[in-house]
Amino acid sequence: MIEKQHHLGLQLKKACLTSIAIAMIAASLLILPMSAAGPTDETALRAAWGLYTQQKYVPAAEAFEKLISVSTPNARLYHYAILANRAANRTVRAKQLGQYVITNFSTSQEAQFAAKIFPDMAPKSAVAVEALPEALKGKSVAELMKTEEGRKAVAEALAKKDTVSTIASTSTATNNPSAKRGRLGERVFTSADIAKDGANGIDQMYYPNCWFESSMSAVAMLPRGQRMMSEMIRYGEKDGSYVVRFPNDGQEYVITQEKLEKTGVHDKAFWATLIEAAQTMKFPDDDGGQLFEGLASMTGRPAEHITPGSASDQEISQFIDGAIKSQNPIVCATHHSFSGPKLVVGGHAYTIVGFDPASSMIKIRNPHGANSQRFSLANDPTHQKFEQLDDGVFKIHITLFKHYFDEIARAFI
Repeated sequence: MIEKQHHLGLQLKKACLTSIAIAMIAASLLILPMSAAGPTDETALRAAWGLYTQQKYVPAAEAFEKLISVSTPNARLYHYAILANRAANRTVRAKQLGQYVITNFSTSQEAQFAAKIFPDMAPKSAVAVEALPEALKGKSVAELMKTEEGRKAVAEALAKKDTVSTIASTSTATNNPSAKRGRLGERVFTSADIAKDGANGIDQMYYPNCWFESSMSAVAMLPRGQRMMSEMIRYGEKDGSYVVRFPNDGQEYVITQEKLEKTGVHDKAFWATLIEAAQTMKFPDDDGGQLFEGLASMTGRPAEHITPGSASDQEISQFIDGAIKSQNPIVCATHHSFSGPKLVVGGHAYTIVGFDPASSMIKIRNPHGANSQRFSLANDPTHQKFEQLDDGVFKIHITLFKHYFDEIARAFI
């Protein structure tokens, strides 16, 4: 009798293992793009997001689907397609996309969002992280089932009854403070948390708020700024809610999961997501827009600004060098149109991250980060005038800076 029960138990475990694997593989195959050709078209991506923000959900969903059909799979694209399909009442499709993200990008923040939107998916998405060998951690069930070692690891995890602790939920507990809930009014992030990501945690994608994100990036790079930002975000009254208060601003902005879904705000770092969501409440319909407003909002201090076109090289150098050396945030904005080779995005705000007085080269970062357009200057092989770096960073000589940029702003914190 005992042997029979044991045999039945093994059969159930085997059936459970098989059904989970089949479901996950089927979900992946169901929505993999048939002609994934290359990187996502940023222009089309922004157009699709524009439809979503205009509440044209069906056209937005169709636009994202078209992008999925011709783009290499990436979690960010699927995340926004989930939002659009869900808003268009295409729930089945939204769930398919959500399952794909949870399965194939299990450790990403997008997987965390998908698991929150569709909680019933999370327990099925993966086996327990702690039950897996180190070499297999971070793989989906579909990936694990491709090897004998993976199949054995999944079977052992099921035998230990650890499947309720999934990769998605473990990732959430590690990276999303809502999983390690604090008391009302407590800080959600330490300054070290902010410093860990710095400006790289900020990823301006589709909102036309470079005037704000460039300032947030500037503050996030500085030790004093990181302390200020850690003070801005507190736990709210309800589970999953947060309160954001900008420096010297008596208004509290309550951020809920519903608010995040509605705005679609999604930076790489969760603290950046919360602050940007609060910005959409502080400036409805993006009615800020001035370079100095973003800096004043993030620092609580009035911003000083100058116009490069009417300032000497020495005045510009001193203005920038003073902020950099004293570790205070400084940002700049380009002309909407200009002559000559295209080296920057017109009508866009940037963060100044460094300055070399000896070479007169100003180091600047685009808030689009790794998604930034890249440029080059012909006839400058040794990069004496312009040099494109990674993560949206480039160096530009002060003479070219004066031609392309029409404002610089700084604040002292």
